[in-house]
Amino acid sequence: MRGQTRQGLRSPSRRQGTRRRALPAAAAVAIGIMTLGALAPPSVSAAGSPAAVQQSLNALVRDDGMPAALASVQDRDGRTRTYTAGLGDLATGSKVPRDGQVRIGSNTKTFVAVVVLQLVGEGKIGLDATVDTYLPGLVRGEGIDGRRITVRQLLQHTSGLPNYSNYLGDDVRYYAPRELLDTALQHPADFAPGTSWKYSNTNYVLAGLIVQKVTGRPLAEEIDRRIIKR
Repeated sequence: MRGQTRQGLRSPSRRQGTRRRALPAAAAVAIGIMTLGALAPPSVSAAGSPAAVQQSLNALVRDDGMPAALASVQDRDGRTRTYTAGLGDLATGSKVPRDGQVRIGSNTKTFVAVVVLQLVGEGKIGLDATVDTYLPGLVRGEGIDGRRITVRQLLQHTSGLPNYSNYLGDDVRYYAPRELLDTALQHPADFAPGTSWKYSNTNYVLAGLIVQKVTGRPLAEEIDRRIIKR
């Protein structure tokens, strides 16, 4: 998502000012990590050959124009090796932090969807229940009515909700979920719910708000408890 993928690769201990200086490296690192398995041949992926992993990361930076790449490989004995390539901060030329973090942007949607579907399985959310069932009166706008949009349509990007990412501009900062939703609701619906398909980050902001309303806990805590720690 736009407000996220512009963030930079950073160490958890770095201060906010350092994070902002590292902005250009963001999506590149995420893509680099996800692409690593595709670049390496099957035998390399399985064995985790140190030289081959490093060569793959180097190639991402050298040939594909990625500012940086970071990968950790754990073998069958539980030993972990970490590899880096490129720069962690283009402004200062600092190295890639071995404990670096990068916002994973829209990959978050997978985790949100899993939590929603778990709650569906537990009988706490209905896929064909409307948004208003859980967030009454919250979703209203030009051609937009939470009484006509279902949870299923949020997950499938068939709600017609406008994508807030198209209207944020270049201000790189944290946006609260309600702030993102309010941004989207200032614009008309793209189509009537269920009549077409269009990718919209707004759908998953709402799905996350529903999770929080139903569970009474922050979305991040539910994802951590239900998926990450397991």
